[in-house]
Amino acid sequence: MRTAVWFSNYGVPENRFELPYDAQSPTLFKRVRFENKQDIIDEVYRIINESTEKGFDVGQSMFYQLPFFCNPSIVISDWCWHMITDYFSVTKFNVPISKDLDSMDAWMMDCFTVIENEIQKISNHERKKNGS
Repeated sequence: MRTAVWFSNYGVPENRFELPYDAQSPTLFKRVRFENKQDIIDEVYRIINESTEKGFDVGQSMFYQLPFFCNPSIVISDWCWHMITDYFSVTKFNVPISKDLDSMDAWMMDCFTVIENEIQKISNHERKKNGS
């Protein structure tokens, strides 16, 4: 979800990775043969672990590193894109997501919180990038 927010803001790059292929591993610092989707997922977990250990933002790290070795659309589930669309529909057009707080879906609230936090991180990233 975090990564999807970054790509929804900046766009998903077009690349032509089709399994099997060789690509640069951002964590192993060498060319790796990606035979199947599990190889891609293994690399994703290495990025997450590295980001967590070094104190980097996971969404931002994934945004910058995924295009080096895979098509980001393979990793990001369709429900993430739908949730981001729902978030912007709710916030932009003031569409209620429930009739009252007691009936609000907890999963949706959690997703919206993640989206809101990532939007703030993107905003902070842009300020730093632009020297503000």
